[in-house]
Amino acid sequence: MFRKNDNIAPVHKKKRLIMILGAVFLLVAVAFCILTVLDTAQAEQSKQEEMARIFQPYEPYGLVYNEQENRLYYQGELVRYFEDIVSTDYYLKWPNQNGTIDVYANRSVAGELTGVKAFTRQEFSDRTPSMNTVVNELEISIDIDGYTGNPEENDGYTGSMEEMVKQRIAEEYEVYKPYGLSYDKESDRLYYNGEPVGYFEDKQINHFFGPFQDSGIKIYAVRDKNGALTGLDVENDAKQ
Repeated sequence: MFRKNDNIAPVHKKKRLIMILGAVFLLVAVAFCILTVLDTAQAEQSKQEEMARIFQPYEPYGLVYNEQENRLYYQGELVRYFEDIVSTDYYLKWPNQNGTIDVYANRSVAGELTGVKAFTRQEFSDRTPSMNTVVNELEISIDIDGYTGNPEENDGYTGSMEEMVKQRIAEEYEVYKPYGLSYDKESDRLYYNGEPVGYFEDKQINHFFGPFQDSGIKIYAVRDKNGALTGLDVENDAKQ
C-alpha cells in the first residue's frame, strides 16, 4: 500500500517557479546584451559620423575619411599619420600603427586651409619607430563639441579659431617687426610705423595681406638669394 506524500505538489510548483524565474532572467540578460550591443554600435556610428564631419574640409585636397574602416586615405593610399598644426597650442593629429603614407595639412599665414601634402619618404622613415607603439586615437587640442566641419556653423569653435588664427598671425609677423611692420590682433590689420597698411606682399613665400582701400601704403618683403629676410620695400601712393 502506497503512502500519500503531501509534499510532491509543492515541490513540483517550486521547480516550475524556479524554471520560470530562470527563463525570465535569461530573457532579461539577453535583452540587456542586445541593448548594450546596440548602444555600443550606435555610439560607434555617431563617433564615425563626427569623424567624417571633422575631415570633410580636407576632402577637396585628396584626404578622404572611410567610415567603415575608420581610417584616412590620401589619393588612394592608406594614411599612417595625419597632422594639422595651426600653432603649437592648436592642432589635430591622428597616428596609426600601419599605413603607407604620412600627410599634413597646409595652411596660409592667416590660418586658412590651402591643401594637404605628403611628408617625404625620409620623414616617413624617421617617424616609423614612434609609430610602432602608438594608440590609434585622434588628438584635438581645442574643444570641438558639436563641431560640424564648418567653423561658421559653430559659435564656440569660430571664436576659438578666430583667436587662434590671430595669435598665429601675430607670431608669424614677429620676423618683420625690426623693419617697422607689425600685426594688430584687435583690428586684424598690419601697421607700418603706426600707420595702417593697404597691401603687403612677401612673394618668395607666397604670402599676401590685403588690399585695403583706406591706406595707400604698399609694402614688399625683400629677401636674399637664400630666402632670408633683409628688409622691406615701402611705397606710399598717398604721398605721390
